Amino acid sequence: MATNGNNTRDAADTEERRIVVSRSGRPMATDVSVLIAAYPDQVDEANEAADACMTWFDEVDARLSRFRPESELSQLNRSGGAWFEASPVLYGAVEAAIHAASASDGLFDPTLLPQLEALGYDRDFALIARRDIATDIDGGAQIARGGPTEAARPRPAWTPPAQAWRAVELDPDGLRIRLPEGARLDLGGIAKGWAADLAFTTCCEPFPGALVNVGGDLRASGGPQAHEAWSVGMRSPRAEAGAPEPGAPEWAATIRLSRGALATSGAARRWWRDGGAIRHHLLDPRTGLPLPIWTGADVGAASAPDGRPSRVIAMVTALAPTAERAEVAAKLALLRGYPQAARAVEAAWERYGAIGPDDDLDAGVALIVTFSDGAIELSANARVWLATWGTADARVPVLVSPAGVEALPPLPNQEEE
Repeated sequence: MATNGNNTRDAADTEERRIVVSRSGRPMATDVSVLIAAYPDQVDEANEAADACMTWFDEVDARLSRFRPESELSQLNRSGGAWFEASPVLYGAVEAAIHAASASDGLFDPTLLPQLEALGYDRDFALIARRDIATDIDGGAQIARGGPTEAARPRPAWTPPAQAWRAVELDPDGLRIRLPEGARLDLGGIAKGWAADLAFTTCCEPFPGALVNVGGDLRASGGPQAHEAWSVGMRSPRAEAGAPEPGAPEWAATIRLSRGALATSGAARRWWRDGGAIRHHLLDPRTGLPLPIWTGADVGAASAPDGRPSRVIAMVTALAPTAERAEVAAKLALLRGYPQAARAVEAAWERYGAIGPDDDLDAGVALIVTFSDGAIELSANARVWLATWGTADARVPVLVSPAGVEALPPLPNQEEE
């Protein structure tokens, strides 16, 4: 029983039991999983597609890792001032990053690698996670940054952002890239979503359901069975930080979607100390410093002077048509803070509805903001996004009225329906 050219079947066929093929691993230094729901006669094809996805992620890791000196990205970063002939993988990822920088006027900046390294993130995160890189002790010997001498070396001073991304030159005909002298790229803020989208569009579209998840940045279609959506859990901040409160739920909410993408950004796990100062990987390009968000480094200290839980942002989940857009949108939301970030995507929804121009990174985006005390705030268009963009076969609106949002059921209780 085969599909036709439009990947459709007779109505009776669509009720056929689906078989879910899965793959998982840790390419790109993160948890990666691929789920493909296939009809029985598609299982062999689905296995090939799932394997192709994992092969793709291995290639992305090999080419784009900044921690591998032999990677193509590392070679590009050593070529400042000269044209570099890139593979389609590197060129595509860099092009996406520069587009995001331009569309956000530099609020998303892939050229902050020198400052990120100066703050201590100069090796694989597993080697620095939740440790003090300036005073790390192993058997009584200081080992951070190669030894006491290097650890004691003062950090380079941060100078006002030069927005080096503006001087990056791209040659689409020759797939060439030229970085300005001294500029180096970190693609960690966009590569996961970008790679998930390409795996999804090139390998998964022939099947009635698929979910590609790269470290929490995911793209979905259909569901595991007919009339079912994929369920995606949002962990509570303290569970994410590895310090859940006794009796508290592990999941802050569960989202069901059968179309579109989401990405979550935060630092509840990805932090370290530098001489006692808490650092994390999400930098503000306006200051060169880590964003003032909750890290979970001192779980019991996240409270205001009067003892009440603090309203510090712990993480942002962005809902968007693509994983690339969602990953960038989540980081922009952390940079803007709440409620400014919600207002920005709400305004874009009012301008365009669910579909807008590529150069407006707020178009088609909704936000779910989780605070350190576990409270959740939604942008006004979040529920209607899930009922339109996030639902297969639903009509994607050109314009949506505020009244349409209020008529939809509350998000956090979806799993209890």
